[in-house]
Amino acid sequence: MQVIFSTRGMTISETYKDTLTRKLSKLEPLLPIIETKAVLSKEKHRRTAALTLVTRRHTFRSEETAGDLAVAVDMAVAALARQVREMKDRVKNRKARHARRPGPATPPGAVALDITVRRVPVKPMSVEEAVAELGQGDDDFVVFINASTDAVNVLHRSADGSLGLVEPVA
Repeated sequence: MQVIFSTRGMTISETYKDTLTRKLSKLEPLLPIIETKAVLSKEKHRRTAALTLVTRRHTFRSEETAGDLAVAVDMAVAALARQVREMKDRVKNRKARHARRPGPATPPGAVALDITVRRVPVKPMSVEEAVAELGQGDDDFVVFINASTDAVNVLHRSADGSLGLVEPVA
């Protein structure tokens, strides 16, 4: 993290710069900081600390005034930390708001249906051809258009091995 110091009406020591850098580095785990600008100024009986954090997508700014420079810096760092936490909470809540929600639960006492959709080609054929096709394949049913009635029929094999034919009634 790069820290740029600027002072107005005062000078600060290297020790104070290191201390301020250490305080600002505590914000680093919250988000990656590219650059920090610190403008420290002295006027008659007040000291002002203006801090700016530059990150990839956001810029945070805090300016605090107090009688002592250390107090002003601490308040400014606390304000920056609050801003960063609020921004992270907004992003986290926005992601949670748009997360997938589970579908409607089945009401108590209802049986959940597990339906698999399978598309089959429908060919015109006679019942005898459908029986022959049912004997060739591994399926327990054949969907076909009955050549004599032009209606969709289903020929199926029941659990006991017998064959059944489903015809629509008009």
